Amino acid sequence: MKKLFVGLGSAAFICLVFFACKKSFQQDAENKDLGSLSKAKALQACVFETLSGNIVSNRTLSASTVYKLDGCVTVKSGATLTIPANTLLQGMKAPSSGGKSVLIVERGAKLNINGTATNPVIFTSDQAPGSRLPGDWAGLRIFGQAPNNNSNALNVDLGCATYTGGGTNSADNSGTMQYFQVHFAGAAANANDFSQAAVMLNSVGTATTFDHVQISNPINDALAAFGGTVKLSNIASYNADRTDFRYEFGYRGNSQFLTAMRLNNSAIPSALAYGVDITNNRFAPTAVLFTQPVISNFTALGPNYCNGTMPNGNFRASVRIGNQAAGKIYNSVLSSWNPTATSCGFLIDGATSISKTATNDLQFSYNSFHNSGATPYGIIGTWTSACDVSMLNWITGAGGLPCDETGNQFSVSTLGYNTSFCSNFCSSFTSNFTLGTTTLASPNYGWDTGSGFAHPSYRGAFGATDWTQGWTDWCAQNKIYCN
Repeated sequence: MKKLFVGLGSAAFICLVFFACKKSFQQDAENKDLGSLSKAKALQACVFETLSGNIVSNRTLSASTVYKLDGCVTVKSGATLTIPANTLLQGMKAPSSGGKSVLIVERGAKLNINGTATNPVIFTSDQAPGSRLPGDWAGLRIFGQAPNNNSNALNVDLGCATYTGGGTNSADNSGTMQYFQVHFAGAAANANDFSQAAVMLNSVGTATTFDHVQISNPINDALAAFGGTVKLSNIASYNADRTDFRYEFGYRGNSQFLTAMRLNNSAIPSALAYGVDITNNRFAPTAVLFTQPVISNFTALGPNYCNGTMPNGNFRASVRIGNQAAGKIYNSVLSSWNPTATSCGFLIDGATSISKTATNDLQFSYNSFHNSGATPYGIIGTWTSACDVSMLNWITGAGGLPCDETGNQFSVSTLGYNTSFCSNFCSSFTSNFTLGTTTLASPNYGWDTGSGFAHPSYRGAFGATDWTQGWTDWCAQNKIYCN
């Protein structure tokens, strides 16, 4: 197969199945095992094309072609890459240049992923069904021009080059990215790539659209927001090895309707694992413009959700705020993480983050804990220079101080999520993440003075309808796209 050196030439070849018909297969046989092919419609021939090198001018891909990402594929500043609905892109596990395949969007470039609720764009491994593994490829690395706390210049070495994110434009636009899947990614692009997330948003601004994203089986983190202000919405992370949502380097955006799901509590994460991990700057922990996301309607279904035994201690916390960072968490549901003092549903790690409770830079109100022990919160460090006399008083509002929190619920008896979540996703499973009869308390949006969030009538990511239906794939390991 000849390579396509983008902007210089192209080549394609015909194989046995036609990707344009993949959605018919996905609709008829989605989430079934390999023995269900008789239920699928007949597949035709498809066209492969290999992408490598630089995209230097505007380019629109074709849904009738399957694109193999060979090494670093970089959208250069001034160029826009547009990916239409129903397009499949495969990260090569063994690219010709070595390292890991990765799609890179430079500062000043744009990526438009135009998936729809019925025809998503799919990024996955190029390996055969049944042979795909977490970390087969690196994933997406998107660099913008919004501020970060690394002197507005956060560099990431991806092997082919070092790329920089950051600037002074909080409203920077890196494109419109909607309704897409990212499977089996999250590897470091090379030995110096510290980002190690299936999707990294480095200093991406508020004019960027980023919603309806599914990330499954990353070898490290699912999504990393490093600096920037981009709003994140309707994002499902499934079976990450480490952290589902990582916020760092001065990120100050809004996030709503996020969910982190883990089914296998016998797994041993390669490092401390979190549903949400909010830290400041690993290179300069005291950096100003401290990290402070605002998160509402987050649901964490932890490793104990489907199993009654204590999971491995590396499953550290559903939400952790530490390393001198802050954050504001509201209307969220934290279920089934380790119920210990330093490994729990909600963890504040370190004296500086603890002290931010006194200044209202760290807030945690109208949240609900389920299956997380009698005391589902804790600290690492000493409760000094903090709001009220103890974390208990602060998180329950018992002290009645202006900096105390309110509306938190510490033992939900009936969560009310559809129990089919614990079914085998690769055998007769239908996505139905809905909220039924529940003892969850009501949400509150009085804190949303800027009207930056939707105001649904429930806590957590899910209500009576399932926003994941139609465009997600919960059994990407066995999916047949092309033979």
